[in-house]
Formats: sequence, C-alpha cells, structure tokens
Amino acid sequence: MGRLGEAASLVKKTFVTMRDEGFDAVIYKMKSKKDDTPDYTRWMLRNEKDENILKTTGLTYNPFFSVVIPCYNVDDTMLRNCIDSVLKQTYRKFELVLVDDASTMPSVKATLKEYEERLGKAGKVKVKVVYREENGNISVATNDGIMAAEGEFVALCDCDDLYAPNALYEVAKLLDKNPELDMIYTDEDKIDELGLERRDPFFKPDWSPETFMSYMYPCHLSVYRRTVLLETGMERKGFEGAQDYDLLLRVMERTDRIGHVPKILYHWRMRKESTSSDMQAKPYVLEATRKAKEEALARRGLKGHLELIEDISQYRVVYEPQGDPLCSVIIPSKDNVNVLTQCLRSIVDMTDYKNYEIVVVDNGSSDENRVRVEKLVGELDAPEHRMSYIYEKAEFNFSHMCNLGARNARGDYFLFLNDDIEITDKVKENPRIQDVRGWMTRMVGQAQVSYTGAVGAKLYYPGGIIFQHAGVVNYGIGPGHCFYGMPDDTNYYYGRNLLDYNFSVVTGACLMVNRGKFYEAGGFDEDLAVAYNDVALCFSLIEKGYHNVLRNDVALVHHESVSRGLDAENTAKEQRRKREMAKLYDKHPLFARGYDPCYNPNLSGDRNAFNLDDKKLVEPAEAVSYESRGRELEWDSDYAKVKAESICYGDDAIRIAGYGYFRRKRNNNRNSYAIVLRPYNKDEDFENYTERHTSFVFMANRVYVKGFANEKGRTRGFALCHFESIISKDEIEPGEYKLYISIGGGQVDTGEIIRI
Repeated sequence: MGRLGEAASLVKKTFVTMRDEGFDAVIYKMKSKKDDTPDYTRWMLRNEKDENILKTTGLTYNPFFSVVIPCYNVDDTMLRNCIDSVLKQTYRKFELVLVDDASTMPSVKATLKEYEERLGKAGKVKVKVVYREENGNISVATNDGIMAAEGEFVALCDCDDLYAPNALYEVAKLLDKNPELDMIYTDEDKIDELGLERRDPFFKPDWSPETFMSYMYPCHLSVYRRTVLLETGMERKGFEGAQDYDLLLRVMERTDRIGHVPKILYHWRMRKESTSSDMQAKPYVLEATRKAKEEALARRGLKGHLELIEDISQYRVVYEPQGDPLCSVIIPSKDNVNVLTQCLRSIVDMTDYKNYEIVVVDNGSSDENRVRVEKLVGELDAPEHRMSYIYEKAEFNFSHMCNLGARNARGDYFLFLNDDIEITDKVKENPRIQDVRGWMTRMVGQAQVSYTGAVGAKLYYPGGIIFQHAGVVNYGIGPGHCFYGMPDDTNYYYGRNLLDYNFSVVTGACLMVNRGKFYEAGGFDEDLAVAYNDVALCFSLIEKGYHNVLRNDVALVHHESVSRGLDAENTAKEQRRKREMAKLYDKHPLFARGYDPCYNPNLSGDRNAFNLDDKKLVEPAEAVSYESRGRELEWDSDYAKVKAESICYGDDAIRIAGYGYFRRKRNNNRNSYAIVLRPYNKDEDFENYTERHTSFVFMANRVYVKGFANEKGRTRGFALCHFESIISKDEIEPGEYKLYISIGGGQVDTGEIIRI
C-alpha cells in the first residue's frame, strides 16, 4: 500500500471511530501513542531496575558459592560474555571454576588462560581452570569442576549462557531465610545468539515433584549444596543431554529441601543446536530423559510406564496401581435421577479398573425419586462393582454428604465425583486422550505415590473439548479455573494442559485421595457447605506436606452445575460465595491474597491463561487526596452503572479495574474516575468509624475499550468508560476498607472490602 492508500485507510478508520465511538475517542487515540513495547520488555523495565546495585549488607548468613562452568568448543564471544556475567555479580562471595573438556578450538583454551592469568591470583574473585587432557563429555567435565570446588554451594552454568547481575545475591538471600535448603532454582528466559534480545520468560512454580517428573522445569539457574552432590554421586556419564535432570531425580530422593527464587536470574542462549530452541535439535536428549525416568521408577520401587507426547517431545510417567486397592467412588446427589443414571452407567461401561465400589449419598430426594435411585442402584450392583445408597434427609451441605459417603465407604482410596460427570469416548476428539477407559487406573496409580495429595482430571463441557476444569489457581481475587472456556487444542504455557502438573487445587467434581491422607487433612470442611470445600481440602493437604496433581491424560465430561445451578446466577448465591471465600481464607491464612506455590507471583492474579501480571507492567498510582466527600449513588441504580470487574492483590500493590457510566448521559467518554477507600470496622458504626480515620482517594486512568456498549447496545460515547488504578500498599495504612468508585464526583458503594 502506498502513502496515498495508507492516508485513505487512516481517514476511514478515523471516520469509523468518530461514527461508532465519538469525537473524544478519536482525540484519545490520537494523543495516546501506540505502545509497541512487548509486555515482557515492559516487565523488565519495571522489575529489573535495581539488579545492578552492589549487594554487600543485609544478610546474616553469607554462603560461599562455586560457579562451575564446563567448556567445550564454544564461540569466543559467547564464552567471554558468560564468564563476564558471573564476574559482574553483585554478591561477591564466590569463586569461578572453569573446566575445559579438551576443546579442539584453540580460542577456548587461550581465553581460559587469559582469565586464569589475569584474575586467578590477583583478582578479587578466585578463578580456577581445570584443563582435561581428553574429552569426557559434559557430565565428566562438570564433576571435575565440582571436585575442584571449595564452596558450600555449587552453582551450575553452561558456557554460552548468562547470569543476571543479582543471581547469586538472590540465591544467598533465600538461603539467609532458609539455610537448611539443599537445592535452589530460579526463573529464566532466553537470549538470542547476539545477546541482544531476551524473550520467552519462564516463570516457574515452587518445588512441584510431579511437574518435575513430567519434565526438567527447574533447569536454570540450579544451585546445590556440595555435600548433597557428593553423596548423590554427582552427574552420571551416559545421560548426556539430560544429565542435570538425572541428577535432580536422584537428589529429590535424598531431600525435599528445595527452594525457588521467582525472579529471572538466568538467560539461556538460543542456538540452533541447543535445546533452548527446540528439543528436536538434540534427539539423544529424549533418549537420555527416558532412561533417567525409567531408572527413577525402578529405584523408588514404583510400577509404571512412559508415554511419549510427540507434540512437545516429552515423556509422561503413568503410574500403575500396586496391590489392586479398593477405590470407593462417592457421589452426592438429590432429585437428579436422569443425570445420575448417565453418570453411573458411564462408570460401569467405561472403566477398566475392576476393584471399585460406588456409594451414592442422597440428602433428601422426593419419595418417587428415592424409589427410582434404589431401583437403579439395585440393577447396577454386582460383585465386581458393589453399589450402595445412603439416604439422609437434610439441608444441602456438599461437605457433609462427602464425609458421610466416606464414613460408609470401604476403600483405600476415595474418588469424589459429581453426579453430572460422564465418562465418554467423545473426549477422543482430543487426539492426545487415548486411554479413556483407563481413567480410574491412572488416577489410582498417581494417588499411590507417597507425596501425592489430591488427584484431579481435566473436565470438558459437553459437545467438544472446551475446558471447564484444567486445574484451579489461587488468584489474588480468589480461586479460579485456569484455561476456563478455552479449547484443549494447543499447548498452553509450557504444557500446562498436556503434561501432568502439580496444582494447588483440583476440583471436587472429580477428586481422588488416599483414605489416610483424607482424614489426616480433616476431610471436607462442613462449615463450607456449598463453595470452596474442595479448595479447603486441597489447601489442608498442602499444609500437611502433600502435592496435589492434575492428570492431563484423564479427560471426562462435566455437565456443570446441572444439579444445583451456578453460584453467580443470583445475588443471594453470589453473596453466599463471598462469605464462604472469606471463611476459607480465615481458616487457611497462608493462602490469603493470592499465595499459590504452584503459580508464579509474576503471573496475573485475575486471569486464567498464565499471562504476565499487568500490575508489574506499570508504576503504582499515588494517593492524591485524603478527603472522600461527595454524593453517594445507589449501586447499579437507574442513575449510574458502575462495576469493579477485578480486584487483584500483589506483594506491593493492588490493581482495581472496572467500568462506569451514567445511564442518562449520552457522552460518557469524559467521565473522571477515582478509587475511594473508606476505613471499615465490622464491629463499629461505619459513619462514626470513618469520621475518626483517614480515607484514601486514588485517581484512576481511563482505559479505551473498542466496541464497549451500555446495556442498550449503544457504543457511541462509551469507549472510554473503563478505568484502572494500580495502588501502592505503601500509600495506605494497614486495615480494612470499603471500596467506593467515584464517577464524576459521586461515589458508588461496591460492597467490596479491601484488606491491606
């Protein structure tokens, strides 16, 4: 398109915006420079300001590190950049151990000698170089470096990669808080061959043993206590390409004192021949990984086999049940005979696992439906799958029904199942789901692993492969399903929907747990009658030291909430949900404000697809006033409609976003918005308490949303009705506040309580 065509296109777009959204929207778009900076670049600018500051104080425990770098035939510029990135560390208590594995490129030895002579004796950092006489491959070279190391901890580094300047300091800081840790890993990203572009940040979970059985997610940066390496036998020859994975598989059998620093501290070089670009680049890596996993199963006395997921070149571990334990399938139900029939028949028809029983718990079906269920259970009852029916007329309490079923169950393993679950071959629309009938077998095998808590499955909506459940994340705004409503036809965030992952929570719609662990965790909390009872159970299992798992090779259909409806369908249910969420966090304060060991704090606290946390992409707002007077508008009245769509807590800030407009005003594009936090104490009169304490007002930025319309479908005059405010916690006194949104000077009570 020539310049004339581009101009014509711009005129047309401007006319369309004017027509559909109004003159103010045109001016806003013209004044707002388009931000072409990728989110990750913005994240780096916002979050890596202080990484170059020398860190010399503030630590009680100052561990000594040995940074071990095995070298072989590496480009000289990349090698120098690698070494320099270590030498520039802001934490200075370390030595550098370089191992030349008999490189045939003369530049490698020459460069190492240069650093050795220049820094080895006179430098502030001790530099050692080990020159091997014959090539032994990376495992042998790394072991030579470990043996030459004098540090309490060994930090590994590939000879073409880079450390962030604050890498060792952040590891030392974690060890200062937790000196008993034996292994520490960090987040990482990738850097191009020229060292100019960083991309593909990998924000990892805290130590997640089943995620690790799926793939080597800790990877870089890895730091080990040297004595643990020596006791483990260090790296083994014959596992090249997966030598670090094999090492950590053996380390985790000796210790679970493994820590994680959720910061990008390592930059993995993207070379054509490197696995950082593509696992297919080194096919021997796949074979070494397979061997390492099979040997790990054998060492641990576990039965299992591996399945190759070709899409991502990784092997899934499928644990096979040992000892043929009895599994009790516990199904709460009431006046839902048709759906229950579908569920029970699908279990009987579509389950290869033989040693199970089914316990149906009914809290008060009509007499007619009670007779129908009794008849159904009688028809399906058989020696190979015993059926029982418990009838107890009572107010609905999902937790009580599950606990009642457990007390009447005989199994070693409990499988809690909603009555609107269906096991069906239709899930084979996803070609990755092959063993449909083996669903219970796979869950029992996983539940038998010593560190496993609850085991869940992915759940689809009827008629396709759209996610209803693929793991639950404890977001800042509360527990939520990740990938909710998204199709299971791609690879989401490092295989979260493909490999078997630890999640903090799996839904109670399909949840298996060992009988002993269930009672150790206290069973289902009967104070949580409707919502979050499954979340509370999963939290309790984590608090007991177990790890909950989502098996992505098990897929069932969930006819969601056919039984009792959705919580958000009316105001009463929504208010009950909020009360139960508050109760959940009162009982499990560790998880308040979005803490989730299986979800990185740099990721979004209110979205379902592992996006970067947008609170960390912009600077927090500052308080501009301490007065909060103004007329109060009725919430969602005939006069105005205002909604806080998300309230997301972060470590240092709160993000509040939503929209608002006046119903009788034609042009709402010029409205001003502010967040008002008024002090609140549930035990005192609100007005009197507010008069005695400081209120806070924060200006909110208007946000352009293309095509936004009011409830009558009008778009013109409504494109700038969204707002967003990032509020620094440093600006607010600790306490509880009622959230008001100011629109054009009037304040709307949202009914939300903000806790600082």
